[in-house]
Amino acid sequence: MPDQDNSLDTLVSASGTLAGIGLALVGIMSAKSALNKTETIADDFFLFSSIGFLVVLSMGYLAQKEREQPRARRIQKLAEWIFSLSLVLLLVAGFVLVYTEI
Repeated sequence: MPDQDNSLDTLVSASGTLAGIGLALVGIMSAKSALNKTETIADDFFLFSSIGFLVVLSMGYLAQKEREQPRARRIQKLAEWIFSLSLVLLLVAGFVLVYTEI
């Protein structure tokens, strides 16, 4: 299953990077003395998207480890859905954050 391996490698790599970026944004926003309501919402969205990317990392690792098992394909599909949801959540958080600055 070379196609599955490439997809999993991409998911794991991108998820690790995006989780780090999201957590860094949470840390930067937390350093601010006071957050208004929309900034708090954006902060929560960044946090939940980072958690989603970390879950995708774990699932990608499990799917690669159990490559020969039939459930590896299901784990990969679920990881792809969680990755997509986390990416949308990250995008929404970015829009909310930009909205607060306007």
